[in-house]
Amino acid sequence: MFQIHLWAGIALCLYMLVIGVTGSILVLEEEIENIFYRHLVNAPEGAGTLKVSAPEVVKIVQKAYPGKKVGVLYVPKYEDKNYLAFVSGKKEFLRVYVSPISGRIVGDVQPSRSWLSMVAGLHFRLLSGRTGFILNGIGGAFLLLLCLSGAIIWWSGLQNWGRGVKVSFRKNWKRVNFDLHSAIGFWSLLILSMWAFTAVYFVWPQPFEKFVGHFSSTASLGAPKFTVPPRSKGASSSLESMLQEARSLAPQGNFTGIFFPNDDKGALTILMSRGEIRNFDKMDYLYFDPSTGRHLATWHRGQVDTWGAKLIFWLSPLHFGINFGFAIKILWATIGCALPILSITGVLMYWNRSLSKKWKRLKGIGNRDREKPIISG
Repeated sequence: MFQIHLWAGIALCLYMLVIGVTGSILVLEEEIENIFYRHLVNAPEGAGTLKVSAPEVVKIVQKAYPGKKVGVLYVPKYEDKNYLAFVSGKKEFLRVYVSPISGRIVGDVQPSRSWLSMVAGLHFRLLSGRTGFILNGIGGAFLLLLCLSGAIIWWSGLQNWGRGVKVSFRKNWKRVNFDLHSAIGFWSLLILSMWAFTAVYFVWPQPFEKFVGHFSSTASLGAPKFTVPPRSKGASSSLESMLQEARSLAPQGNFTGIFFPNDDKGALTILMSRGEIRNFDKMDYLYFDPSTGRHLATWHRGQVDTWGAKLIFWLSPLHFGINFGFAIKILWATIGCALPILSITGVLMYWNRSLSKKWKRLKGIGNRDREKPIISG
């Protein structure tokens, strides 16, 4: 177990640094955006009721960005925030912010040049596309192995287990480093194991869902299946009428946003939150035929009726921790920092136990070689 823990830790050293730091940043992504992009996120006129409707915002953005397509529109999360539209063209992708009071375009951001987007790409795909996504799943599997082997190594018996949950700063730095590694590993074990397992699940969900499905149905997890009728050329229904029907179909919901179809075969999706706006774990997805405006289906995301579906559904919210309030965000971000600390303290422990001794021997051999007399001719 010690050898497994040691070499898995060495293999994951850099990975743990990257995943821990980027994950902690992404948990607080909304708060960080409100700081760095406050001139775009915050409405210039301040708080006030919406005076510009979503359909009007779509027209404003389409007029301002000719040749580009609005893919997603989110309504302001709070009264003093702006609309957010995702606009795509042939070679670029933009986030556009629009004032809900005046309808003025406040500005735009190209995500490829945003450092937060780079952090997200590094965390989810290691900046390597599909290959990085798979490597992330492999890293999660090794991290889970690291957690399990670490838990076994940590256990020192009933009489001594208390030593592994606290740090004594009165000892020398080597002992403090050891205690830090042991205590942080103990207090973060459950969360780190959950993150590792869910990372594997995100990459290979089908085997786990199939396994759980043998014991409890997971049918309520997925979106409903439907077919969008062939679209007549040039035909387009009124967005305002579809919004009115969505509000009548989900009268208790809060209008959150619109997903526009990517092609002629896709549906227009209106989002109605059953709680806080942009809480996608409690969201109704209402699908409409873009040509006729006819309601096709509704998906009540988060309404799962079996323990198997609930188990799988909660894997994503637990991993990201962004829908449980600011206190959980802080906790998740703090525990995320445990990964780089465990990595650094683990490397120092390896240096103290093994590498430093080898380095001293090598230095000793080098010194003896330099002291040997040089015999000429």
